[in-house]
Amino acid sequence: MAGSEASSNIQPRSNVRKPGFVRRNLRLYFQVICFLFTVVFMLCVNNMIMYNSYKEIQKKYNLVSVKANFATEDKQNLSSEKQGLVDEKLTLQEDYNEASRQNEEILKQVNEIRKQNDELLKKNRELIEDNIALQNSLKMAASVGIKPQNYTQFEGLNSRSDIQRGRHIGSFLGTAYTPSIEECGNTKGITNSGKPIIPGISVAIDNKYWPFGTVFYIKGLGYAIAMDTGSAIKGKYRFDFSVLDKDFAKVLGTRQWDVYLVKLGKGYVEEVQF
Repeated sequence: MAGSEASSNIQPRSNVRKPGFVRRNLRLYFQVICFLFTVVFMLCVNNMIMYNSYKEIQKKYNLVSVKANFATEDKQNLSSEKQGLVDEKLTLQEDYNEASRQNEEILKQVNEIRKQNDELLKKNRELIEDNIALQNSLKMAASVGIKPQNYTQFEGLNSRSDIQRGRHIGSFLGTAYTPSIEECGNTKGITNSGKPIIPGISVAIDNKYWPFGTVFYIKGLGYAIAMDTGSAIKGKYRFDFSVLDKDFAKVLGTRQWDVYLVKLGKGYVEEVQF
């Protein structure tokens, strides 16, 4: 009886301690769950941070890769351009050397042309002097013959003068006349310009076209000045050349002459200078 009472007394105490144990276990489970949740949360946050960092690093890597590709392409382009510049430099050097050779050849030709030009100038000066000498001879020949009451002896061109032809104005029909009574009605020797005749210089023209004082260069006769008119001298392309000898006038005869205009006159005869 005593044993059964004792065993009946122990059993109820055991039933009283069980709820506390369960509560302790529940708190432990809750703490573990909270810990695990915290750990998982921290892992998630850490993963998010790592993922964002990875994305940022990936962007930087892609940017660096693009720049590296561009740099590589630029390097290749620069290498190509450098090679192109080297080739162009070589080509330019060859062109320069060729141009230098051509320049030397041109300088030689220029020097040769200068020598030839000097020779031509010398010959031209000789021809000018011959032309002036021939003109002076012609003017002297024109002054030989029967002298009128008034005339001016042309002293001739200076041997240092240049031949200034002016511009070509055409082919003129030319004749020669003398200041004789048969041709001029008197022997006064005064031209219609009011100036004394100058043999070999004075020409009669149609002053409707050529005013007195106009200076011509007649190829083969030399310089001449419009100083006179004549009844038979009509038209723009006509002149009568003055000489003092009738035989000389006949020798000159009637022919075509190339005429150049040196200076247009003002209607009067200025001092005769060439």
